[in-house]
Amino acid sequence: MKYSIFSFLFFSFSSLLSQAQCDTPILETISFTNGTEVQTSYCGTVNDRGQRDGQGRLEYANYDVLYKKGNWKNDRLNGEGKTVFTNGQVFEGVYKNGKLTEGEFSFTNNGDLWTYKGEFNGNFFNGKGLERKEINTQVTIKEGEFFSDNLYQGLETILYKNSGVEITSEYVKGIATVVDRNDINSFKAEDIVGLSESTEIDLLQRGTIFDARLAYDVELEINGIKGEWLLDSGAMGFTIGNIMFERLKANGIKYKDLNRTVKSFGIGGEAYGDLVVLEEVKIGDYIVKNVVATVLDTPTSLLGTGFLLKFSNVIWNMKDKKLTVYK
Repeated sequence: MKYSIFSFLFFSFSSLLSQAQCDTPILETISFTNGTEVQTSYCGTVNDRGQRDGQGRLEYANYDVLYKKGNWKNDRLNGEGKTVFTNGQVFEGVYKNGKLTEGEFSFTNNGDLWTYKGEFNGNFFNGKGLERKEINTQVTIKEGEFFSDNLYQGLETILYKNSGVEITSEYVKGIATVVDRNDINSFKAEDIVGLSESTEIDLLQRGTIFDARLAYDVELEINGIKGEWLLDSGAMGFTIGNIMFERLKANGIKYKDLNRTVKSFGIGGEAYGDLVVLEEVKIGDYIVKNVVATVLDTPTSLLGTGFLLKFSNVIWNMKDKKLTVYK
């Protein structure tokens, strides 16, 4: 936790004041209204009233603050300065009347790293800034307008290093809404490569309405291998049967394993599969990049809305047995 120093505290000084040199520090006792006393040692220059003025360093004993140093005026940091806490937190930048207004914050603990660069109100992140936390295997980056240490307006990105999953949220008046994540398919114009505004795909019919087995397949191509995916508008995901995926891997498919096991539901019950991101999938005249898929131990591969969400629009013409997707 960050500390707010001297907030709402009134204190008096009992001091031995003189022109200070580094080998002759000024010793002071700060007495708080709650009875707490803190011993300090100042090494630097003072004015004719005995106040810290100019360059100097103030050290504390038995207190949350370890030391403050920089340019002083009337006993307070003014201009460039630095405050270091006993827990290792560091605030450095431009001070005005003892309060940090702009600069940097840093804190390291057992390999974890927490930094902030931007505007401050004392020891609080306040105004425009960039915060980064790296704790264990999670990296969180916040950028935008801060208020009292919290992101008020801007973007937050969370990266899980073990899986590569990345989630982006937008903050509006302090409330976060997820706007993107790379473990779910969503429309991004830059992910679709093709010259035309749309591409049309023939649907391959299975069975008929009379034998209650009517279904349609869509032909896709991955890494030069063509296959048929069962078009299932009721399925949320995009799945690859395990046999097909082994063929693709043997052919050198490029993909990222998200190291996540997900549960899928269907008429046959529930199944568990591994989440991957395919570098490219070809459908019609389009190359679609960064396609999230679930690898299931099933003989059938399904093309559901989890794939169709990669496009800006989709039209299914059952009469002509055509599927048209738009970039």
